[in-house]
Amino acid sequence: MLGVGAFGALTCFGAPASATVVHAVSLPALVKGSRRIAVVRALASSSHFEEIGRRRRIVTDTRMRVEEVVAKGEGVAVELLVRTLGGSVGELGERVEGQAMFATDEPCVAFLLEGPDGIHYVNGMAQGHYPLRGAATRKLAQSPDLPRIVDMNSSAVKQLVGVSLGDATDRIRAMVAP
Repeated sequence: MLGVGAFGALTCFGAPASATVVHAVSLPALVKGSRRIAVVRALASSSHFEEIGRRRRIVTDTRMRVEEVVAKGEGVAVELLVRTLGGSVGELGERVEGQAMFATDEPCVAFLLEGPDGIHYVNGMAQGHYPLRGAATRKLAQSPDLPRIVDMNSSAVKQLVGVSLGDATDRIRAMVAP
């Protein structure tokens, strides 16, 4: 009986735990694997159901304005559609840990992939999304839903968070240059 009481106390008063862990994506890998790297701003988003791997999932499509090309900008449009997993449709919601989470009207640096349908996706999920903080300094911050990263010291997150947009742009362009 004592054991049941102790377990009950732990479940009622214990701190929430997070079990999402991802492997680090290095900055060179993130740059190399991305189709476009840009400063974008979320204008509007909507969620709907989409069939992914023969299962019905909720996805969120965010209309983004491209404010500045950081690298790999050939053929980039003024606006892009970026799809992330999760969202809410009516009373149903789906949360996918580690996804990039765009805030409306907040600029960010995004490392993007492009699907055959022209829809873009964030490369590396939250590891490819860096909100910009400070109007004057414009420093890259970590994505709000970034999970724990195995081998953090080799990650793009470690190399970019806290860096000014100008310095980050220089680092990224140096990896793209021939």
